[in-house]
Amino acid sequence: MRTTILAFLLLLSVFIISGVPAGAAQAAAGTIEGIILDPHGQRVPGATVELVELGRKTVSDASGNYRIPNVPAGQYTLRAWAAGLEEVTIENILVVAEELKTQSVAFVRVQASSAQIDVIGEDINILKEIPGSAVLIPIQELQASHSFDANEVLRRVPGVGVREDSGPAGMRLNIGIRGLNPDRSRQILVLEDGIPVALAPYGEPEMYYSPPIDRMRRVEILKGSGSIVYGPQTIGGVLNFVTPDPPQRPQGNLEVVGGQRGLFIGKASYGDSVGRGGALVSLLRKQGDGFRSLFFDINDLTAKFTVPFGDRQSIGAKLNVYDERSNSTYLGLTQSQFEQDPNGNAVPHDRLYVRRYFGSLYHQAVLNSSSLLNTTFFAYTTTRNWRRQDYDRAPVAGRSYLGVFGDESIPGGAVYLRNSTLNRNRSFEVAGLESRLANEHARFGPRSKLDAGVRYLYERARDQQISGDTFNSNGGVIRDDEFRPGRAVSFFVQNRFFLGQYITLTPGIRLEKYNYDRNIIRARVNGVPADVNIRGGDSVFSLVPGIGTTFQPVEEVTVFAGAHRGFAPPRVKDAIASDGVPVELDAELSWNYELGARFASSRGVNAEATFFLLDFENQIIPASQSGGATSSLINAGETTHRGIEMQLGLDFGKLFGSSSSFLVEGRHTYLPVARFDNGIYSGNRLPYAPENLFSVLFGYRHPVGFGLQVDGTRVGDQFADNRETVTPSANGMVGLIPSYMVWNLSVDFEKRQERISIQPFFTIKNLTDRLYISSRAPEGIQPGLFRQTNFGVRLLF
Repeated sequence: MRTTILAFLLLLSVFIISGVPAGAAQAAAGTIEGIILDPHGQRVPGATVELVELGRKTVSDASGNYRIPNVPAGQYTLRAWAAGLEEVTIENILVVAEELKTQSVAFVRVQASSAQIDVIGEDINILKEIPGSAVLIPIQELQASHSFDANEVLRRVPGVGVREDSGPAGMRLNIGIRGLNPDRSRQILVLEDGIPVALAPYGEPEMYYSPPIDRMRRVEILKGSGSIVYGPQTIGGVLNFVTPDPPQRPQGNLEVVGGQRGLFIGKASYGDSVGRGGALVSLLRKQGDGFRSLFFDINDLTAKFTVPFGDRQSIGAKLNVYDERSNSTYLGLTQSQFEQDPNGNAVPHDRLYVRRYFGSLYHQAVLNSSSLLNTTFFAYTTTRNWRRQDYDRAPVAGRSYLGVFGDESIPGGAVYLRNSTLNRNRSFEVAGLESRLANEHARFGPRSKLDAGVRYLYERARDQQISGDTFNSNGGVIRDDEFRPGRAVSFFVQNRFFLGQYITLTPGIRLEKYNYDRNIIRARVNGVPADVNIRGGDSVFSLVPGIGTTFQPVEEVTVFAGAHRGFAPPRVKDAIASDGVPVELDAELSWNYELGARFASSRGVNAEATFFLLDFENQIIPASQSGGATSSLINAGETTHRGIEMQLGLDFGKLFGSSSSFLVEGRHTYLPVARFDNGIYSGNRLPYAPENLFSVLFGYRHPVGFGLQVDGTRVGDQFADNRETVTPSANGMVGLIPSYMVWNLSVDFEKRQERISIQPFFTIKNLTDRLYISSRAPEGIQPGLFRQTNFGVRLLF
């Protein structure tokens, strides 16, 4: 079926691109063409332009240009709309026969969302006020790279490190910021439309579900003091995935991708609005045989609705269902296995099942001309059942094995597979309510922006471990069973003072109170599973202050500085021992500092440089299996992260007034200090904290629709354990991870006929087929992504 769909779209694209006319040219007709601009003068691709009297529509191309030919002479009204921008109308446009009418369209205002919480927002002007490092990745950048997964997008962000060990579709993000351990992205706050997505945001913030990048319209990353009004984690920063709102006019999108190793991606969406109310529904299907035969099947359904109530209120709703079945496994390769066959997979019968149901209601009320109250209620459940085959690293006397994978002649060089499983089944329930007030005022003299609110969150985890008596058993004897409920409330306030025309000062504070319990109802007693009743509880209270400032000496330059308290609560399973006694594990605390400057010009030049310092009082490395060789340490104590992030972007097309775009971007993160400051590892470098991260991008786009992009990412050497072990171990779990560089290529061609756009594209990920080690966690070498060639078609109508 998917082959038939792909073939149909390929034939359709050839038909349109070949120039078959949509209709005969009309006599005595003119042409209207122009450029679509956003409120800041930047070109807007994908905007819909309608000639109202004739009902004819077209869509601006990748360079923001539009063209409507064969327009009979007369006077017309032009209407334009685009995602995130308020609709504009231009009247009394005179078209003269056989003449070209140039009519540019400039959007005036950004459209307020009624179904989400923004961390930064669509308005790039807000970056001038943010007292810290912030990155916006718009939909144009997401589409130009034809990204395979979120890892590909995020690894180009300054300061962000990616650990690939979750399969070829980035199903479980492992993101570290500024040298923080990337294991399951525990030390950053990951949001979708401003709402947490972790299994249990306070007690178990692991990213076993990651929002698919395929359905996002932009990505926001905030690392400075402004992140304190979000929570709970405010150490590394905030990563917010933003989904599209219902479009202002009927709009559909269909995309099909096929590639090596059985890859198929199908995406369809359609939306419309009536007045201020609208709806958008999207469906995503991803499947493939995967690298190392780690197959995956993913279905994702999302719906968004907005309903107005008078002129001052609106309600938004969002529903999402995510279902995944994959051969994800913790077991990597031994050193000899990696050298002989990096594509090997010893446990093809391991299975991970993830199912997530999400729903939210969002109410927006305009209280007066200067006040906006947003209230969000959300709830979601996540089921994560993982069947993993048991194995030994060395043979045990008297135990029989199904097989041996690897080289038995090398101690630790083989895996001995047992005829049994341990099913690690977890389920999570999360519900929350947040009310946030935005108010512009002058109560303290200068003009100010207030952001204040309260947030309540309830979470409950159930954790079972079930021993199966065969290699593919999903059930068996319940060995361990427990519940971990938690309740959290936080209050936050932040006020931005505008001190004259050039300076802002933004102090803020958040109060966090988290109560948690651990209720164990089954455990091993003298090695035998038995029913028990072990209960324990504790709580964490913390003040999270922050302050930042900006100075704008000239229009294009913003100098910023800030300091804030980093905070992350301890995982419940770590904080309360198996006997129910709290181990007095403190919240993770740090002081984070930034000093930097950014430059942004409408002429196509942008740059940013940021010095950062993360000074930890007690960095916590959880005792989790996914951490690999770093998982034995709980309180790492005092640690220091110090470095600089730099980025530079040049669009030579804008710089020299060309209709073509030629983009060059470079980003570098230099982290000379990432060390333990006390304890048994004092002076050692932190694991998975490379000294250098570098990325470069070259992009070209011609007005006729042709686009080309080449990007490369280099990751420096990094250690895989706390002891700075250089020599690789036979089991592959420790040893230096050598530096590597990966290149990607994407080519596309966009053709527009009236309001229909079709874009065939071709991509090669890991262009040079570089074989590299991405990680030695959780349990052995995880090779990086192999070369992957894909071809697809995107249809917009």
